[in-house]
Amino acid sequence: MRWAAWCLGVVVCAVLPFWSPWMVMATIALACVLVCRYKFLKPLLWLLLGMAYGLWRFQAALDAQIPIDYSAEPQSIVLTVSDVSSSNEQAQQFSAQVLTSSQQSFQVQAYDYQQRTWPVGSVWRCSARLRSNIGVFNDSGFNPEQWALANGIDGSVTLGKSCVSLGHTASPSIAINQVRERAWRRLQHLHSPHQQGVALIAALSIGLQAALNDDTWLAFRQLGIVHLISISGVHVTMLAVLVAWLIGQVLRILPVRTNTPVLWQIWGGVVVAFVYALLAGFQIPTQRTVWMLLVFACAFTWRRQQSLWQTWWQALALVLLWQPTAVLSVGLWLSFVLVAGMVWAEQSWRRLHHHVHTRWWRKASVLVAVRTQVAACLLTLVLIGHLFHSVPWLSPLYNSVAIPWFSWVLTPLALLASVLPFDAPLLAVAALAQYSIDFSVWLAQYSPQLVLAQLPWYASVVALLAVAIMMLPHALGLRPWAGMVLLMVCVYRPPLLATGQVQVNVLDVGQGLSVLLQTRSHQMLFDTGRGNANSVVLPALQSLGLHDADALVLSHADADHDGAAASLLRQFRFKQIWAGQGEAYPHWTTHDCRGKAWQWDGVWFEWLTLPRTEVGNTTNAQSCVLRVVTQGQALLIPADTGKEEEAALLQQYGEQLHSTVLLLGHHGSSGSSSSAWLNAVSPKLAIASSGFRNSYHHPTAAVQTRLRAHGIKLYRTDAQGSVALLLDGNLTVLPRAGPRFWWQRKPLDATNRK
Repeated sequence: MRWAAWCLGVVVCAVLPFWSPWMVMATIALACVLVCRYKFLKPLLWLLLGMAYGLWRFQAALDAQIPIDYSAEPQSIVLTVSDVSSSNEQAQQFSAQVLTSSQQSFQVQAYDYQQRTWPVGSVWRCSARLRSNIGVFNDSGFNPEQWALANGIDGSVTLGKSCVSLGHTASPSIAINQVRERAWRRLQHLHSPHQQGVALIAALSIGLQAALNDDTWLAFRQLGIVHLISISGVHVTMLAVLVAWLIGQVLRILPVRTNTPVLWQIWGGVVVAFVYALLAGFQIPTQRTVWMLLVFACAFTWRRQQSLWQTWWQALALVLLWQPTAVLSVGLWLSFVLVAGMVWAEQSWRRLHHHVHTRWWRKASVLVAVRTQVAACLLTLVLIGHLFHSVPWLSPLYNSVAIPWFSWVLTPLALLASVLPFDAPLLAVAALAQYSIDFSVWLAQYSPQLVLAQLPWYASVVALLAVAIMMLPHALGLRPWAGMVLLMVCVYRPPLLATGQVQVNVLDVGQGLSVLLQTRSHQMLFDTGRGNANSVVLPALQSLGLHDADALVLSHADADHDGAAASLLRQFRFKQIWAGQGEAYPHWTTHDCRGKAWQWDGVWFEWLTLPRTEVGNTTNAQSCVLRVVTQGQALLIPADTGKEEEAALLQQYGEQLHSTVLLLGHHGSSGSSSSAWLNAVSPKLAIASSGFRNSYHHPTAAVQTRLRAHGIKLYRTDAQGSVALLLDGNLTVLPRAGPRFWWQRKPLDATNRK
C-alpha cells in the first residue's frame, strides 16, 4: 500500500495547478501528527512524501532548463555530440551537451540546417542560438514543453555557419553510441532494393527512425502500431520474455540440471534487455523498462512470496524515484499498462485454472493472450483517446499479431543480422521487413478509425473508474454499467452550437497561422501552419469528434500557412478546398477565394476581393481574406496581407470592414496593421498568431504601440497559446478545455509576454 501511495503522490504533484514549499511542508507536518495518533492514516504520509519528492525533482529539472528570457542572439558555445544524428529534408538533428561562455551546461536538441556531418563524441566550438523549451500550447495535440521535461531535454540549439572542431571525447555512453553509429553507417551503405525494410531494421535494432518515409508512418499510425517502430517498453519486455523462454528450452535439453532454472530464465532475460536498451541508445522509455524488469527479477529472487501487483508498484516506484518527470511521458504509462494487463490476465488464468481442471483449459494459452489484449485495450482506451483522439478499429486485432511478430521475430532477427560480419542475413531480414511494411500499408487502406472527442476532465475521471471496474475480478455486478460508460465515451460529441453562433479557435502553430471556425453543423479550417498536421491541426479536428469537415482554406502558398496541408489531406477529408493560389496545388481540386459569399447556420461568410497581382510579386499579396458576420459581431482574417493590400481593401470596402475581432495581418509585422486600417476595422480585440521569440519579432513593437493607441486588446499565441472565441450577440473569450499545471511556462503571465 505504501508503494502505491508514494507513486500516487508523485503523480499528484504533476497535476497541481500551483504549489508552495510552505504549503507542502505544513501538509507533511500535519500528516505526521495525524499518523502518530491514527495509524490507519499511514498511507497519507507516504502520499505526501511522494508529492514532496516529486515537487523537489520537478523544480530541479525546471531550474536546469534554459531560462525563458535567455538571449536568442548568436553566441559562442562548446558542443559535444552525444547521440547519432538523423536528417530530414531541412536539417540534421541530434542530442548534444552544450557549454556556454558563462559555463552553463545544458542537454539540448541540436539542429543544423547546413547538413554537416556530426560524429558521435566529436567536440565543436560553434556560433549558435539557444532557445528554451517554450513551444506551442493547445487544448489538444503534442506539447513540446511536456515532452522535453519528461525526457530531460533542457532546450534546443540552432547551429550557425561557424563551427570549428576541437577533437573528440570519450565516455561509456559515447562509446555505446559510436557502436550504434557504425551500425547505422553500415545499413546506409547496404545495397538492398528494400530500402524501407533497411530503415525498419535501423528502427528496431538501434532506435533510428529517420529513414522511414511518410507512407510507412501513416500506415502504422492508422493501424495503431506506431509504438512498434519506436523502441520502448514493449520491445524490451517482449524480447526479455522471448530470451527467458529460449533459456528455458535450452535448460531442458542440457544433460546438466540446475536447481534454479527459473532464476536463469529471469536474469538471462534482464541481461539481454539491458544490452538491447544500450544498443537502442538507452533512452528514457527503455531505461524505465529495464528498471521495471530489474525490480521484477530482484523481487522474484529474494521475495517470492509477494504478489505480482506489489512487484508492479515497486517497479513503478523505482522508476519514479529515478526520474519523477517520467509521469508526463505517454511511454511510461503505455509500458506499465501493458505489464498491468499481463498481470491481470495471469491472475485471471490462475483463478480459471483453479476451478476448471480439464486438460484443454490448462493448455489454453491463447485465452491468456486474449485476456491480456482485452486488458491492454481497456487500460489504454481512455489514455489513447485523450491524447490522440483516434483509435483504429483493427488496432486490438492487428496488435495481437503485430506485437509478437515485431518483438519475437523481426527484432531478434534484426539484432542477429546486425552483429554478423556479412551482409546476406541483413538483406534477407530487410526483405522480410519490407514485406511486413507493404502488408501494413495495404491493410491500413481498409482500417476504419474510431474518432474520440475530447472529454471534459470530470468525464475522463469517470471513464477511468469504469475501466477500473471492468478490471476487477468480480466487479460486484457493475461491469454492464461500466461498459455503458465506455460506450458513451466512444460516442460522445461536444454540445452543438446554437443557430447564429460561430466559435473561433486560433490554434497555436508557432510562427504560422491556423484558425478553426465552427457553426452549428459546419466547420472550416483556415490555413494549416507549417510542419506535420499530426502535432496540432489533426488533433484539434479530431478532438471535436470529426471524421471530415466542410472546407479547408489555403490562403496562399507560404509554408507557415500551408506547410501541414499535405500531411493533413492524407488523413482527413474536406468537402472543398479554397485557395488564393490554386496553381500552387495542381494535385488538389481548389476553388478561388475571391468575391463569393454564403451562409452557414445563420452565420454569413464572405471572401473579400483583392486585385490580382502580376507574376513575380510576393505570394502575400494574393492571400485569401475572409470576413465572418453574425448578430452584429464580425471576424476579419486578412492572412498575410500588407499595407498595400490593406489600402486596396480600404478603397474598395471602406466602412464595411468594421469587425469586432481582427487577426493581425502577417502575424503582426510592421508592414501591416496600419493606423488607417485599424481605424476602419476598429476591432475590440486583435489576435497575433506568432511563434515564441520568433526571429521576426512578431508582433512588432510598432504594431503593439498602434494597438494600444487605438485601445485594442491584444491576444498572442506566442505568449498565451491557442485562443478560443464565441461570436453571437456578444464577444466571449472561452476558457481552456483543460487545466494549466504549475510546471508549465506557457501560457505565460502578462508580465512575461515579450
